Amino acid sequence: MKVAIAGASAGVGRCIAESILARGSHTLIVLSRSKIPALAERGAVVTPVSYDSPESLVAALAGVHTVISAIGDHSRSASAQVALVHAAVSANVTRFIPSGWSGTEGGKDDIVELYRYKQPVLDALRQSGLKWSHPENGIFMNYLASPTKGVATLKPLKFWIDVENCKATIPGDGNIKLAYTAAEDVGAFVAKALDVPGEWPESLRIVGATVTHNELVKIAEKVRGRPFEVVYKTANEYTKDLVPNPPSIYVNMATQLSLALLDGRFSFDPNFEGVEHQFVQPADFVQKWWGSESGNV
Repeated sequence: MKVAIAGASAGVGRCIAESILARGSHTLIVLSRSKIPALAERGAVVTPVSYDSPESLVAALAGVHTVISAIGDHSRSASAQVALVHAAVSANVTRFIPSGWSGTEGGKDDIVELYRYKQPVLDALRQSGLKWSHPENGIFMNYLASPTKGVATLKPLKFWIDVENCKATIPGDGNIKLAYTAAEDVGAFVAKALDVPGEWPESLRIVGATVTHNELVKIAEKVRGRPFEVVYKTANEYTKDLVPNPPSIYVNMATQLSLALLDGRFSFDPNFEGVEHQFVQPADFVQKWWGSESGNV
């Protein structure tokens, strides 16, 4: 079948695109505002589109069964993704995977401001008649490798555990079980899921491992060979850290994510059967990128 992906130039979208191409089961259409030679050389049909041109989107989706979005559209209207949903309806697409790739969907008043911009897309999908699934993979394990090459196609960010500097700032008591998944595993899982017949759940939960931050610190301490400097923070402390009327949604993002974590938003189990995949585990991942043989220490 034909699968179209938007937002494949980097991030988890790139991992998904590369996995679909490696698997070779489906024709991959890459919707892009620019050329992506690395994907075109591997067999992807890179199709230039304008999200301001419904006609170009509908034409690009001709014959497509599934649209996967990894667009980082952080405008309040989520205009690019909404336009893609409408085009999918006009092109008679069957299934749409919106850009989620994080914690659970929290609604228009989501504590994480960045996640509020999912809502126009989800509202459009609920009214579209399309089959759709909101992808949720918890926290990208790759961030534990920042700033090494282990961050893969993601931006090198550090949230709660800084393995490089042997430090951690942990929400709560550190005993909350959290979903951690490598971006490469997300890509491989989605590529395999495309071969599974039947319906996908409305919340598509892909989980590499469930692990606490205390457990991750112990893993990292063992690999680095020294104790970490660890600070624990309460929800009240994080709330006090919020900057009122920030100039950018990113100013409060780490603090908001910490509050969402404390609210259980990254604590869930997988819910999609029929895909066999061996996920990388935190101990192996940290060892690979921070062990003495890695060249990073």
